[in-house]
Amino acid sequence: MSREPLLRVVVSKKGRVKPTEFRLRSDEIGLSLFRSDGGVPAETILDAVRAAGKRGELIVVEIPLRVFRELGLRLVPTPGGTPDAEVNRVHVEARFGWLFRLWLRLRRRPMHDVFNERAAPALAAAAKPVDGDES
Repeated sequence: MSREPLLRVVVSKKGRVKPTEFRLRSDEIGLSLFRSDGGVPAETILDAVRAAGKRGELIVVEIPLRVFRELGLRLVPTPGGTPDAEVNRVHVEARFGWLFRLWLRLRRRPMHDVFNERAAPALAAAAKPVDGDES
């Protein structure tokens, strides 16, 4: 994977992005993102995510790759859930490594709770709107 930032489509509330936009639900193991180095424009990603059903005042934000590394998150290519095959091709999920997930399971700590406590605030703080996307 390149050194390019990763993209996420989020709801912007009065020009601000809140940590809740980076939280996992209890049935999720990774945060949905898109590689910015795949040749798919941010506007195309935004349109595809909107077509897949996400609602609200949506913007695309970028997060430096180093933030994911600092948080101990791995980027795993996964099938995207949009109607656009090109957008789905650049879809990844940010996940804790399997060893850390096992450690959490042995301690009966819900992985999504730990992700939401540790990663969501840091990702929100590092997120910057993509140029021209200052909704």
